[in-house]
Amino acid sequence: MLDTHSPNLTESIRLLVRDSDERHHRIAVPATAVTATVKPRRKQKLRNRQVREKRTFYAMFLFGLLLGGLELFIVLHYL
Repeated sequence: MLDTHSPNLTESIRLLVRDSDERHHRIAVPATAVTATVKPRRKQKLRNRQVREKRTFYAMFLFGLLLGGLELFIVLHYL
């Protein structure tokens, strides 16, 4: 049924998956290249984790500020 609406659907899905893999650096590499790039990848993973943790901290901090501001507004409104 999908082929009647979109005959190139499987090819489109393959293209999207390949683009996603390239964006996320998940391209298949030979085994010899994997052993040569172990150390830089670990540094990259560590840096990615640090960036994620920093973003999470800022998001939680901002949410806390908003919640605190709302609480302060409610308390001052009822005084």
